[in-house]
Amino acid sequence: MTRGLLTAVALLLSAVAADTAAADTVIYRCTDADGAVTFQNGRPCAPGQQQQRRVVEIAAPLPAYIPPARPAPAATPPQAPRTPPDVAAEPPAVRAPLPPLYACRSYDGTIDWREDATPPTRCRPLQTVGIGGLPGLGAGQACERVEDSCEAVAADALCDAWQARLHEAEFRWRYADSASSPALRQAFERMRATWDGSACAADAP
Repeated sequence: MTRGLLTAVALLLSAVAADTAAADTVIYRCTDADGAVTFQNGRPCAPGQQQQRRVVEIAAPLPAYIPPARPAPAATPPQAPRTPPDVAAEPPAVRAPLPPLYACRSYDGTIDWREDATPPTRCRPLQTVGIGGLPGLGAGQACERVEDSCEAVAADALCDAWQARLHEAEFRWRYADSASSPALRQAFERMRATWDGSACAADAP
């Protein structure tokens, strides 16, 4: 994923959250032939792209929290300055590197990031035929188990890939149904904690 997709997802989240006048918002997840994913607010995907559509209801924002006024602290008599002991300067905290990521492409061209190099398996639909050899006439359903094709993300692209993965995880959690939301939120918070403690987060604009 590129920085352009990162910016697009972040702007999309901001635009949806700010648009409180509308009762419903339609979000489109578009996947092109190369597996690149984009998110669009209210605008369908271009012809030839795989499209996932979701209608979400945006709740009105809560009023801003105004903390109560605190009483002024009582005046304390001045104290003589103390000479600090000779203490060596503490070294700066060392941030951990991010775990490696693997870009796994499914049979339909969709790309997902994984921390596990083991390729997941999916059920690819197969065309079936019914009575008289005609498809769709009592043919039923069938599928074939196939593995994704996974490749390690290069070191110079790891920060961008992690940041894009974090934005997409937040998007999936915030616009999930009530049954899926708790697990998706837990996954997002785990990724966010990993990102916040990394050198990539310190260098991010």
